[in-house]
Amino acid sequence: MITELIEKNLTRKLYEETFDDPKEFIDYYYKEKCSDNRIIVSIEDGEVISMLHLNPYYVNMCGTVVRSYYVVAVATAEDKRHTGQMTKLFKKAFKSLKDEHIPFVFLLPVDESIYSWMGFEKICDFAADRETDYEDIKKKYDVYCVRDADYIRRMEMEEKFRQQDEGEMIPDKPVIMAKVTDLKAFSKAAGICFHNEKEALEWLRKEKVYFCEEV
Repeated sequence: MITELIEKNLTRKLYEETFDDPKEFIDYYYKEKCSDNRIIVSIEDGEVISMLHLNPYYVNMCGTVVRSYYVVAVATAEDKRHTGQMTKLFKKAFKSLKDEHIPFVFLLPVDESIYSWMGFEKICDFAADRETDYEDIKKKYDVYCVRDADYIRRMEMEEKFRQQDEGEMIPDKPVIMAKVTDLKAFSKAAGICFHNEKEALEWLRKEKVYFCEEV
């Protein structure tokens, strides 16, 4: 069964089995980030065997603020891998996001090839050195996450994990990939009529894009 899960703690077992993040960070993630995110899961015999998390952000696209999601915690139980579970989850997620007119989603891949076949493309390098001057970010970049009060509160909490080296484990050379989920909404936000998703991502890649968010 593919569904959007309400009882999010039911995914924690799979998270802990899949990722090497410290317990303190996982505690923070499930208390704080899962308070307002969405989790698409595959369930068999009452067990979550596959999942992807959609963590909400507002993104400024060249002056237009849009809703978007950071795709994280993509995982499948070891004995259920290579059975098409992840494909089903992403199909459900993409349909829901299109129905909600979400222009695009983004993620930080362990390996780009895992997601490129689904239409994800690299749009920028991940900014490992987080800039703290938001006014400066707004002057320097065209596309970036909006920093409201909740964002800043979480950023400060996550920075403590970074300093203690207890944050989420990220690849050595991290990049950000994106996928257009509603071309019409993307075109409206950009103020340009794109003919296809690839053309839209090519435009996005040429803009000054800044993403420093880990989860």
